[in-house]
Amino acid sequence: MSSEGGKDQQQSASEALTNCILSQYRFCAGGVGLGAAYAIKYSKGPMPMAMAGVAGTVGDLIYGYYEACKIEADRYERETGRRRM
Repeated sequence: MSSEGGKDQQQSASEALTNCILSQYRFCAGGVGLGAAYAIKYSKGPMPMAMAGVAGTVGDLIYGYYEACKIEADRYERETGRRRM
């Protein structure tokens, strides 16, 4: 197998992991919803909604990498030689 074929395979593992992680949205949507409810109830403006959305997005990335996309992450790690923390 040529090095070009290995590069394509690595890229596809990377793309698969990226697509899987970026398809996670549950925590972000939940954070925005809860932040909006809090902001409306206590008249705090849009800041709680934005902060909860950012926190939810971080949660989605972590959950996606360690749980939802575990198969893709394992494949990526095997092909690149990197390990999770």
